Amino acid sequence: EASANSFTIAERLTALGRQVFILESHRAGQIGKSYLANDKVDAAKIARIYLSGLAIKVWQPDAETRQRRELLSTYQRCVKESTRAQQHLRSFLNEHALRLPKGFRLCRPEALARLLPLKDWSPRQKLLLGEMHGSLLAARERRTRLRRMMALEIEETPDFLRLYKLAGLSLVTTYALVAIIGNIGRFATSRKLVSYLGLNPSVVESGNFEGGGALHQHGRGSLRALLIQASKRLLTTVNPLQKWGLSVALRRGQNKAAVAVARKLTVAVWHVMQGHWNKTLEETTTLLTKLTKLATELGVGTLRELGYASKLAFQEQKLEVLRTHP
Repeated sequence: EASANSFTIAERLTALGRQVFILESHRAGQIGKSYLANDKVDAAKIARIYLSGLAIKVWQPDAETRQRRELLSTYQRCVKESTRAQQHLRSFLNEHALRLPKGFRLCRPEALARLLPLKDWSPRQKLLLGEMHGSLLAARERRTRLRRMMALEIEETPDFLRLYKLAGLSLVTTYALVAIIGNIGRFATSRKLVSYLGLNPSVVESGNFEGGGALHQHGRGSLRALLIQASKRLLTTVNPLQKWGLSVALRRGQNKAAVAVARKLTVAVWHVMQGHWNKTLEETTTLLTKLTKLATELGVGTLRELGYASKLAFQEQKLEVLRTHP
């Protein structure tokens, strides 16, 4: 899809009374290469692409959806920063032949105090340890704040919370679905949503041969990766999709089975967001566990501000919401 810059420009031009369309960048880029291109040539070419229908128009998200996408993108960058900081610190310790005991958590505030007595560090090395550990703690704290914001938004909106009823959907995956899909009404069928996420197999036809190929690198790759990760977990736990997924794995292998389960889960997401009943629902015990994790993300202080006396009260009230909400 287009970047936030394109959406901002389109919003400003629309406010000036212009009619603005954003074309899908991948298809337009395939046609856009030419010799001695300039702004005038590119403008004419974009007009021809639009008039010929070779590049589809991109849905322009509303302000709320754009803000959710910005929050999700920032969180994903924080995850990368946290992983990079932790690996950097581990690499530094390995260079000095230090092997951490099993269960040692580098992301804990007290970890630095436990690292310093392990060796006779020089003043420079102590400074480096403090800087690397501080970077790790800062990245983890940013992740916690962003996850709390995601959890708060899901808690406040029953339409988002009901996605928790589906097997395999965690906090980040649920929020990613809400942020990236936006208005579910723009997908007339579940097949269109599957295609939008790039989970539909490619079509291979040559002569009398017809078959399905591998996934093409199109669609929303970040959300597709989250759904495939969730599907791999579903293949290892008892849930409504496990039996079917394992039968596919016996015939086609684990990776293809994970993609197939992700495709089935995407269809279930479309039905739930449309207000339909779907059979791929979590059992009550698993749902209570997911609500407990959601309450933990919010924290005791936030729960009290929202009017919940305890985590148990939060669980009971949200479980009742999920039972009564279509």
